Amino acid sequence: MSGSDGDDDSLSDMDARPPVHPVAQMQGAFEESMMETLNESEDAEPQDRMSTADSVSRRKMLLEQEEYQRTVAGRWKQKPGEQFHPLWKLVAQISFGMHLLQQRLAKSDEEVIKILQTHVDEIDGFLERTTEDFDLAQGDIDERVRYLQLPLEHGSVFDSMLSERNFRVAIVEGNEKIEHIIDRTAAAMNDALKDVQKGLDATRELAKYLTSVDKQWDDRSEEHDSVYLAMIGNTEGWTRAFLTLQSKGQALRKALVQLGGIVAEMQRRAGAASRKNLVSAESS
Repeated sequence: MSGSDGDDDSLSDMDARPPVHPVAQMQGAFEESMMETLNESEDAEPQDRMSTADSVSRRKMLLEQEEYQRTVAGRWKQKPGEQFHPLWKLVAQISFGMHLLQQRLAKSDEEVIKILQTHVDEIDGFLERTTEDFDLAQGDIDERVRYLQLPLEHGSVFDSMLSERNFRVAIVEGNEKIEHIIDRTAAAMNDALKDVQKGLDATRELAKYLTSVDKQWDDRSEEHDSVYLAMIGNTEGWTRAFLTLQSKGQALRKALVQLGGIVAEMQRRAGAASRKNLVSAESS
């Protein structure tokens, strides 16, 4: 987004005299985002604004990495050295763009509106992507819970099968894989929920700002009124979506705990069977 007065000189001096953001809580995030834009170079790592990987591919990457890394998070992870979350910086840009329109400071309303739409699409993309990841993880964990509950519902048969060493080994090895899936899913979920909270907090600040300028902007043009009402609708929709994601996170966390409990019980029974067989072998 351009500077506050649309003047070429102010743009060139923005790193020295950053414009005042209309939302005080977003000043730091706005300045950091402007500095990032000014310092971009050709050899800089490109931001993954819209990953082409689908949710299935992202989950596969998550589970198969040797060590957990937030590579599947794309541009939404807060990188070392950054003081502000990318979603805060994005919303700071949106609110500043609305400020330019409201104050009639934009060199080109058309360009500002175009940039605003790009930012709106980015937040929509984050919400869609995170929802897909949560839904896929939930389905995966729920399926594993249903599958692993079956042998425990027939405990005597399961315990009898555990008397066979090869079966016990298969159960233990399978449980190790399940524990890996639980750990990776939980790590990704916790990181995503941090992003969601940042996005929710930023969206609420944007909503407050838009409400505050409503009366001040009573002479807005038909085009500006359309943009304003659309942005109000966006903040309402984003708030609902962020809250829904928090609910999905709570449901996923509950399912992970349930799956972990099933694995622990299977491990306990396998251990008991192993000790029982060892005692039998020693006494024979």
